[in-house]
Amino acid sequence: MSKITVKLFASLMEYLPINSTKHHGFDYDITKNQTVGYLIDDLKLPRNVIHIVLLNGAYLDAETRDATVLTEGDILGFWPPVAGG
Repeated sequence: MSKITVKLFASLMEYLPINSTKHHGFDYDITKNQTVGYLIDDLKLPRNVIHIVLLNGAYLDAETRDATVLTEGDILGFWPPVAGG
C-alpha cells in the first residue's frame, strides 16, 4: 500500500481521525487506482460542504474529483466555504 497525506481545514477538521497526531492532517493508505472521490466517500466527508480541494497545490473542481487517481506521496487538502473580510 502507498500513503498520502490528507489535510482537513476549518469545519471539516471534525472529520479528522481520533488518533490523528497532526494538527490538520493524517496519513491515509491508498490502493492502486484509488480516486479522490473514493477517498471522500471512504472518509464520509460531506460532498455538499467541500468547497475547495487541492491536490499537491493544484485545484480540483468537483467534476474531476471522481476521476483523479491518487499516487504515493500526494498531499490532498479539503476546505469548506470560507467567508471573511
